[in-house]
Amino acid sequence: MISGISLLNNLQPVRFNRLLFLLGYLVLILFLDSCAENNHESKQEDDVEWKGAFETFENTFEKKPSLDSTDPEEILYLKGDGQPFSGSIERNSTSRISLDEYDNGRLEGVSVRKSADGSWVEAKYKDGKLHGKMTFYGTNGEIRSVMYYQNGNLIPPKVAD
Repeated sequence: MISGISLLNNLQPVRFNRLLFLLGYLVLILFLDSCAENNHESKQEDDVEWKGAFETFENTFEKKPSLDSTDPEEILYLKGDGQPFSGSIERNSTSRISLDEYDNGRLEGVSVRKSADGSWVEAKYKDGKLHGKMTFYGTNGEIRSVMYYQNGNLIPPKVAD
């Protein structure tokens, strides 16, 4: 005959293992739930990509004056959204394609304009202003000219003596 104490001792490892299993399962569920929340938050913070026709762009976005009265630049918003737009925009038509990057409603990074004849222009922006190299390419990809900008102002080329 088995005494009550030995029966209790025999059951304790089973209960302990079950408790460990349930605890591990709970930790796994909490971990997966926190990962899902982090992924959701990072997706909201990621840049948006928009593609469409020039006409659709005009109906989808709007430019508003900067809240800073000393800043003459306008800020790009999705219509009906209170936050400045950040992300990539590709506008197209039969005669041209435009690729732009925005950060907080301002042009930021490389901007490209492609013509139907195959020529294109690449320019760099910083805080909504031309800043850096602007390169004009011909239809066969050769560089036709290069200009440099700093904070929206053309830097004059140096004249050789």
